[in-house]
Amino acid sequence: MDLNINSPVYYKDQYGIDDDIYSFCQDVYQYFKPKEYSNLLKTIGIIPILAPEESYKNGEYKEQVSYISANSIATIFIRMNLEQYLKADVIERQLMYIDMILKSVKKIKGKGQFDFDLFSKDLEEFTNSAF
Repeated sequence: MDLNINSPVYYKDQYGIDDDIYSFCQDVYQYFKPKEYSNLLKTIGIIPILAPEESYKNGEYKEQVSYISANSIATIFIRMNLEQYLKADVIERQLMYIDMILKSVKKIKGKGQFDFDLFSKDLEEFTNSAF
């Protein structure tokens, strides 16, 4: 399965690319590449939203899930806490990303007979090996 995690909306434009997180997301991609969780869903694209809380309150940067290509690709926009992220060290940021990945995939677990339990177990194994 392709698990693509894009650069975060807002944060990337304000602060640039976080090289440690970029590398971490590549490791996540490589770990999940040979794994399968659904006969239908083959690609999950996660777009984190790291923006100020006030922008969320103003209705900007909404979370959403969409499916394309006969439901074989899911795209998920999901909010994260910018203030917490800015205060976090690299390990804490990576753990925030693990949590965000789990929450994102939970949003699509009912689509295409996705094996969320197996995915969750594999994510836990990845986390244990990464830290």
